Amino acid sequence: MELINKIFYFFTPYLDAREKAVEVFFKSITERSDRSHTRSRLSTLMQRDVAMISLWAEYRYKGYRYLSKAERKRLHTNLRLIVEDFGHFYTQKVQTVDLSTYTDSLSTDTANDPNKAMLIRAIMEYFSPQRGAYEYRDSSSFGRLLANPAQDKLVGDCNQIVTLYLYMYSRYYKIQDLQLRILPEHVALHYNGIDIETTSGELADYSEQEGSLLLPVEEIVSINLLDTTDSYLSTHEIAAEDFLQASRFAFILSHEREVVAQNLQTAYTSLINLLMKRNDYNQALKVATTSQDQSLINIVGHNGAIYEIDRHNYAAARRFSQHASKHDELVHFSWQSEGTYQYQHHHYLNAIKAFEHINDESSIRQCYEALFVEEQEKLSSNLTTESIKQYAGTIKNMRAYARKSGNKSLIEYVDGLHKHL
Repeated sequence: MELINKIFYFFTPYLDAREKAVEVFFKSITERSDRSHTRSRLSTLMQRDVAMISLWAEYRYKGYRYLSKAERKRLHTNLRLIVEDFGHFYTQKVQTVDLSTYTDSLSTDTANDPNKAMLIRAIMEYFSPQRGAYEYRDSSSFGRLLANPAQDKLVGDCNQIVTLYLYMYSRYYKIQDLQLRILPEHVALHYNGIDIETTSGELADYSEQEGSLLLPVEEIVSINLLDTTDSYLSTHEIAAEDFLQASRFAFILSHEREVVAQNLQTAYTSLINLLMKRNDYNQALKVATTSQDQSLINIVGHNGAIYEIDRHNYAAARRFSQHASKHDELVHFSWQSEGTYQYQHHHYLNAIKAFEHINDESSIRQCYEALFVEEQEKLSSNLTTESIKQYAGTIKNMRAYARKSGNKSLIEYVDGLHKHL
């Protein structure tokens, strides 16, 4: 069975069943998904492998294409090496340290589990910058943190190191023992009344800081998903559906609904602006419609209509105009532009059809005058009473165009010719 699974996953984009389960979970999320059920499912996945969730999410939903299947496999190998190295470190600590000192330093709760406290302290010491295994640096990828500890320093920011703390803890105990301490532009861990600053490996107290929030560990996934700047979006190709799905997930997961609702709105706006810069108005309209934000729909409808008019795709422009608040004006402008374009290219009958949609009688008469001239150019320059008869069809057309143009001079001229037929 193991061999069959290896063969099966060799031909899929997934490393194994765990990675596929993460993708199935993400794809199932919409703004209307049940929040409690979603969190419960995520909790199970995080306990199984929160690191895998972060890597797959960055590859699939944040556009980190360096995280190929082979690269993810290499990073998971590095993660196993980190776990093994930490295991040796932890075993040594357990054998040499008094557990009570860890319990007292991590909680004022006398019922605190000394083994869990010992584990947390060991994780803090193992990843402490002073020890030299980890270095804090602004980073945009969890994958950069998963180095071979025997060869390279682990480098990452607060989001990434918190995720790694959670992964290490989940190898021993339930990940829900921990919480997140959320601060403006920062995230730390929380255990049993005490904050843990993972970037320095030290205890802290952020409870009185302005904007401080205490949230469940599941929140780290939405934080990581939304940790994408506008500058990153402008330089990386991220599929619209993927980025939007990540924002939807964060919206469902977050306990701070008002904050994340704004984040979701920001994500919609950023994505739509990006798509419009790329002139991908069809995708922008799809995203705007999904957002149900009428102002975004209006902007895409208006800009899409103008863009298509400039490219002489007038039917497409009118489809976009249906979604704009100035629908009537845009439709009128599209027909006017189409008529003018057709006139300039001497497609006078097509121009007339366009101008008729907006009852532009002046332009229609001008088109008929142009048609009159076209027919007139077919006449011989040396007409006689005998030769004129062979141009009867042309003169008939000229007479019809002259009358439709309403130009009295043309009518008088062609009537003079008609008398000789």
